[in-house]
Amino acid sequence: MNQRSLLQLVKETILIVLLLTIGIFTATAQYTSKDTYTFKQQGTPQVVKPYSCTVFIKNRNSVNNITGIPLYSGKDSIGHMTLNPTGSTFGIVTSKKKKNLREAYIYSLIEADNKIAKIDNKKLGNPSSMVYFPDGRTLAVATDKGIFFLDLKKYQPYAEIKDVPFVPTEMTVSPNGYFLAVTDGKNLAVYNIEERKLRKSFDLGTGVNDLAFSPDSSDFAILTDDGVLNIYSTRTFDLRKMVDDLGDALACIYNFDGKYMGVVTNPNTVAVINLLRDSEREYFPNELGSTSDVEFIPNSTGDTFLVYPMVNNLQMIKMPNLKPYYNKLIADELSNKMAEWEKMMPGESMEEYRNRVTDESRARQRRLFEDEISTNFAGDLLAGATMSLGSYDRANGVLALTFDTMPTIFLPVPESDAVGFKNPDDLVLSDVQYGILPDDSFEIVYAKVTNNADGKSYIYDNLQRAAMDYMAVEDAVSLEVLQQQQMEEIKLQEIREKVMQEAKKENVISDHTNISVDSRVVPDYDANGKKILNYKVNFTYDVDPEFSVVEDFGPGKYHVGESGAASSMLKIVKDAFEGDFKQYISKGKKLNITLCGTADATPIIRGIPYDGSYGDIESEPVYKDGELSTITVTRQTGIKENDQLALLRALGVKDFLENNVDNFNDMNTNYKYEVNISKDKGSAFRRITVDFTFVDAF
Repeated sequence: MNQRSLLQLVKETILIVLLLTIGIFTATAQYTSKDTYTFKQQGTPQVVKPYSCTVFIKNRNSVNNITGIPLYSGKDSIGHMTLNPTGSTFGIVTSKKKKNLREAYIYSLIEADNKIAKIDNKKLGNPSSMVYFPDGRTLAVATDKGIFFLDLKKYQPYAEIKDVPFVPTEMTVSPNGYFLAVTDGKNLAVYNIEERKLRKSFDLGTGVNDLAFSPDSSDFAILTDDGVLNIYSTRTFDLRKMVDDLGDALACIYNFDGKYMGVVTNPNTVAVINLLRDSEREYFPNELGSTSDVEFIPNSTGDTFLVYPMVNNLQMIKMPNLKPYYNKLIADELSNKMAEWEKMMPGESMEEYRNRVTDESRARQRRLFEDEISTNFAGDLLAGATMSLGSYDRANGVLALTFDTMPTIFLPVPESDAVGFKNPDDLVLSDVQYGILPDDSFEIVYAKVTNNADGKSYIYDNLQRAAMDYMAVEDAVSLEVLQQQQMEEIKLQEIREKVMQEAKKENVISDHTNISVDSRVVPDYDANGKKILNYKVNFTYDVDPEFSVVEDFGPGKYHVGESGAASSMLKIVKDAFEGDFKQYISKGKKLNITLCGTADATPIIRGIPYDGSYGDIESEPVYKDGELSTITVTRQTGIKENDQLALLRALGVKDFLENNVDNFNDMNTNYKYEVNISKDKGSAFRRITVDFTFVDAF
């Protein structure tokens, strides 16, 4: 390592986090106004790329971190840059001044000037752009010979897209890994990554300045040089929305939940647009100019910052006006509540279940949950609202009550009572319920209105308004499939009970260990826009704290056989998928598995030997407390950190599945690793969980 080592970069990142969290300002970051910070740069930044709470910057021939420290610098011009979502590496495409020759390199984000790999021009062709996949496991490289998919262990191609009709200069991958969008600034195409086939080509008749997928991958945005943002549904690739009057429309980016879009409208201005109500725009001008890119980044306390370059500077502005995407939050909670309600109740027979759960009762319960959840999210909107009396409609017998923050409601009032409404201050609203509108604003859907002038009360009831189906996946799971899933849930619970009783007899576990099995059917769409049903099954366990050191992992242990609770849970998995559920284990069928290993906060003082059971693990992409990173564990270095221990526990589950469950290796399996490190100490915080998602299972 040289002077710009891992330690220095880590210190700088911590400095940025502190700066954005509590407002510490240093010589590096100039505090210009409230919640606005400017970072001096050597040269004018052209591109900014985020990772965690900081950003990295591409200049004409260098890549720097946020404080201006160069991670790479050279004589050749950098035409393209891509950042590994794990935060470990970045890729650049450089071009010679006098030759029509481009070269592509991979460099470390941790140690400056550390070249990891060079893309083979002779084998792949003259490179034009690169992009990492969201899971940090694949790099796509576009050349004059096609688009190649490289693994990140040896940087060798394992697949390619041939016959690309143009040489892409910009590429982006959807967060769900379904789509690869490519453009040369004029032509545009979207490919189905799994099938490596063209999904959609576009003839926009104008220049393409930027591309972006929404965070949930449901939308695809194209920013064109005529000042228009075109948003397409990724299910059909039909146009959903157009946002115009965006000036030069130089660059764009979604915020983290997809409700807002940041757009560079000209070199002196960035606009933040509410995509649900695009007339709602906030502009951020800068006198220095040369703004060519924009990004959103979070800080450790959940705030969002808008980041964009200027002449010899990088500006960060705290964004307190970005409101949550309530429709999605409500839809997610509604889905979870409905999934729980649709389960068979303890002791409920199938006949009783069929009588309770019908199409009519599901629709009714969904509406009740929707109103309950929306009302909770809305809070007390009346407290900050100004109410006025509107006109009285004699034909319909309703009085308009208007609000400055919500839509008008029309209260049924007999004409003889209408004259009694003289002062809005006399009116008291109680038992208020709220609903959510497509533009993410709330409306009153039910209220009791009392006129204190005469003591009379009236009911406003709009509970039968249109439901929020505009947020739901088309069509709910059919009753037939739901009933089938509930029958299988009964079988899962029977297997669980049998295995647990056997384990208790053999003193592997006791009554202090509880293993949980949960399943549900989830509607989804595949990369071709076809509606599918995924089958999700979750296995987890809990051990009473005072018994966890005996029945679960002991300190420093990671083999599943060293935990009675973990081995019992995996015995349930084996018995289920080799028995009643073997229909889901079929050759070539797609299966997504999330393995989560946890560890406690007990420090590892002298290190723990690693016996190499799962091979040497080099820069494995792992979600650590929800953020993608990498972990390395080798026999030579051993185990020095708790996150390494947690990963080994997760890898133990993969090893068990591949070596103990019949026909499991025949499936098209994708593994995702998660590690969680508790802030507390003790064996109660050492365990594993496993989630199976059988794609297109029904």
